[in-house]
Amino acid sequence: MKFVEDMHVLNFSVGRIQPIQIGASVVKTAHIKTPVPEPWRITFGGADGDQRAVHPDKLYAFARNAYDYWSERLGVDRDAWSDGFFGENLTLDTLDETDIRVGDIFAVGNEVQLVVSGARTPCAKLAWRLNQPRSFQKTFARSRQSGVYFDVIEPGRVCPGDALTRIAHDPEMPSVAEVCDIIDSHKAPPLDRLMRLLDCKYLSPANRMLLGAKRELAQHAENAVENRWSGWRQFTISVVKDEAQAIKSFELTPVDGKALCMARPGQFVGVRLSGDKGNEIDRSWSLSDYREDADRYRITVLRQNGVGSRGIHALRAGDKLKLRAPAGAFVFDMGSVRPPVFVAAGVGVTPIMAMLEAHFLKKTRADAHLVYATKTPEHMAFRDRIEELLKEHSGFHVTYVFSRAKESGSAHGRITSDTVKGVLNDLHIFLGDQRVSLPWFEADFYICGPDSFCDELKNAFARDGADPSHIYTEQFDTPPLTQSDLETACVRFLKSGKEASWNKEKNLSLLELAEETGIQLNYDCRAGSCLTCKTKITKGATTADMENGVALLCIGRPKSDIVEIDA
Repeated sequence: MKFVEDMHVLNFSVGRIQPIQIGASVVKTAHIKTPVPEPWRITFGGADGDQRAVHPDKLYAFARNAYDYWSERLGVDRDAWSDGFFGENLTLDTLDETDIRVGDIFAVGNEVQLVVSGARTPCAKLAWRLNQPRSFQKTFARSRQSGVYFDVIEPGRVCPGDALTRIAHDPEMPSVAEVCDIIDSHKAPPLDRLMRLLDCKYLSPANRMLLGAKRELAQHAENAVENRWSGWRQFTISVVKDEAQAIKSFELTPVDGKALCMARPGQFVGVRLSGDKGNEIDRSWSLSDYREDADRYRITVLRQNGVGSRGIHALRAGDKLKLRAPAGAFVFDMGSVRPPVFVAAGVGVTPIMAMLEAHFLKKTRADAHLVYATKTPEHMAFRDRIEELLKEHSGFHVTYVFSRAKESGSAHGRITSDTVKGVLNDLHIFLGDQRVSLPWFEADFYICGPDSFCDELKNAFARDGADPSHIYTEQFDTPPLTQSDLETACVRFLKSGKEASWNKEKNLSLLELAEETGIQLNYDCRAGSCLTCKTKITKGATTADMENGVALLCIGRPKSDIVEIDA
């Protein structure tokens, strides 16, 4: 159904800048708008009489049919909302965001010409206004019921009932709905569609800032595909460096001398070592560096009691091992314009270092914060590099936290949500030359460390108002791995309706057994680190059982005669 030829002006609203309370923060905004009597005039600056606190876009239009949609969706009495409640200047009778395209020009009444400049970019004020959680912003952005921004080509008077008549249209331009998807997604958009938008002279300033960051994401995504390999590839350890107490870095170069794919910042590599008895040991370790033209990878490993970390700590420069191509979903969003806040505990700093290096290579970037906790300064890896970044970038802010030592200028104890929020009192971005202050919860949060550490912080941030979709975690805990005493076992894959026999001689993991049986399951690391293969066990036990009746199939073997897996 096409509504674009049936649009009419129903109402005209303006707002004044005023402070509002969102959680513990006070925000100045003109989001609260109310209808005004005629005459209604549109100037080159937007709706006559309207104020804007920080938002650069001139006119926002929203539809009555969208009011009906959200009333039903949110269970709100439609009469509770007057026109202007969604922050719009122009209330129209209808909109079709899948048909309206950026650059479309509309004549409004007898005098005014408006051009579609972009998609609504919902913020915390909308969620506050509708009494919804922060996660509602994503729901609103993808709804096709979010409205559009207009720029002004010809000013003049508009009247109730004036039709919007489309007088210019390029069907090759992305629709407003497509722009919403590009802005909201963490995935890289098609570069040609993105460049078409960025070349539009009428593009919304807010959209231009967000889409400009997506261009870097799209370009990096193309580079990440190039030179990617499958299976295991042999590497030589070229450099071994002591980073801190019990922590070493290993620089790895490919034996074949061929190019490497560019890892996404925060990813890990699967590593295969040779064990003492000729057996192979598979582990996954995060890449702790980021290079746009990578000729080597670097991993950083804490020596623990396991055979994997002890095994790699025993290796020296010149020794060889095998790697899988970089993988993992805990990655830095190169397309975000939000200020990034990195929170690391102990060796959890390793993927964070790659993210920091990537952030400071971005052409346009907000300030970055790092909150980094260890037992003592001697347990802190990469401190020299962090101090170098502090000297090189005025927009980098670091807080060290030590649990078993005190140091001047550093915090003592453990990282809590209050620790992090306490250093975010000057959060901001630049929109063109304009400095826009932000409340702490408008940041992107990247948290890496033990399970309990990540879970506690994520839950606390979300409880206090942060958007859960902008809180990313990587957990370094894995379940204690026990050995199977069985000779054989029966394994049933319930969803697939298949049954397989496991035997000690082949000693396949449950993931490998599933693959041998023709069942494809999700995994990333095959080493028990990423938790991607975590699956419910409905009967029996495995050697990699976790809490809540689930197990890691990539490292687990049967521990009972019969194992039933919900896969």
